[in-house]
Amino acid sequence: MAEAEPILGDSKDSSSRLDSIKYYTSMFLGTLCIVCVFGFLFLVPFILDPAISTLMHQFIDQPVHCKMMSYNMRYGRSNCSWASCREGCTAQIYKCHQIRVTYTPRRPYLNNTGVEDIQENEWAYLKRTESHADPDNEDDGDLMEDVVEDTPLLINIKGCGYPPDVNCDLYAEMYQNYSQAGLTFPCYYSKINPWIVLSGYDRSDTLSAILSAILIPNVTFVISIIVLVYWYCPYCQTRCKNGRPSYTAYAKQDGMDIMEDE
Repeated sequence: MAEAEPILGDSKDSSSRLDSIKYYTSMFLGTLCIVCVFGFLFLVPFILDPAISTLMHQFIDQPVHCKMMSYNMRYGRSNCSWASCREGCTAQIYKCHQIRVTYTPRRPYLNNTGVEDIQENEWAYLKRTESHADPDNEDDGDLMEDVVEDTPLLINIKGCGYPPDVNCDLYAEMYQNYSQAGLTFPCYYSKINPWIVLSGYDRSDTLSAILSAILIPNVTFVISIIVLVYWYCPYCQTRCKNGRPSYTAYAKQDGMDIMEDE
């Protein structure tokens, strides 16, 4: 029985489809590389920098008791030199929630513990002098010094975030409710700087954020580059197929140049 001869048109159509797939895949991978580069640059200030800074401050893993000492909602840039919570980390601060607390460094947190259940000598000694702008003379730029015995409570190491994850009005209201009920709430202080206190901290989540921000864009970028280099670098293709570099030798025979692959 005679074998069927291959149809030339089918092979051309198949080759054309493969070339088209390769072209669009290359366009996608190239775009993905660009997105990975800009994505990583975006992640550095918003994810990596805060997460690494949080780890460097060595916050305690288990929460302690905190009680609110004062709460103020201020308006105006000069009155908002710091904020417990603000929505937007790059915008100028014109409205800020300022919560000041003290904590029990040697007493772990237990639910439903009242402020009166904790003895006075168990609270941390945080007395120090703070400088801030004079609210009566904002234009002069004069600084006032006050002696304080508490410290700011921060929603995170930067004291800021973005909706819907961060809602500063609800955040402040929650701690006002704790204070009005006479209850303590959990907080985490830094072993390096005891005047830095966070309302929430999880070491495993922080490490996961760092690894994800580094690995996902960079691994995706490297894989895309490897595929593109393999497709468009003939030397790389030949080396991968033969397992050794190939070269071309030229021999002269009967006055004609003959090219031989070795």
